[in-house]
Amino acid sequence: MSKMNENSEKILRIIHISAMSVWFSSLLIMSVITFLIAKITSYEALKYAHEIVSLIDRFILTPAAILTLLTGIVFINFTQWKLKDNLWLKIKVLITCALILSGIFYLAPLLNIMIDKILTIGVDALTQDTYQSDLSTITWFMITNCLLLLFVIIISTFKPGKETK
Repeated sequence: MSKMNENSEKILRIIHISAMSVWFSSLLIMSVITFLIAKITSYEALKYAHEIVSLIDRFILTPAAILTLLTGIVFINFTQWKLKDNLWLKIKVLITCALILSGIFYLAPLLNIMIDKILTIGVDALTQDTYQSDLSTITWFMITNCLLLLFVIIISTFKPGKETK
């Protein structure tokens, strides 16, 4: 395959870094909101907090995560950074795919279950052990994702074990 020209690669890098930044920031904001949910006392505030988290997840975080993955795939195929030659890149791809898949198939459905509980039970859901357990799981899941994304950003910056030419 042919390589990208320098300007195209710079544009791709800007898009990749921007998408990763939006993904990371979305997770951080969602984590803060889920931490604050335990302090909510009204039904409306609880419902809106969940709706905000759900909207961020669906319309900001998920597209940013997928765009990050897609631009990464383009990088691997059309630039000097080859997957087979760089351990740090393999780790980055593995973590990125794991985060996206776990978010789509675990976090999003759990958020939907929690929203359904709020809509049917109301603010009393905050007193249920299952709701509290789900809220704790989601909060720690998001914090763990933030830390993993931060690790990916660090290895992307330092490129440990980078192949020397």
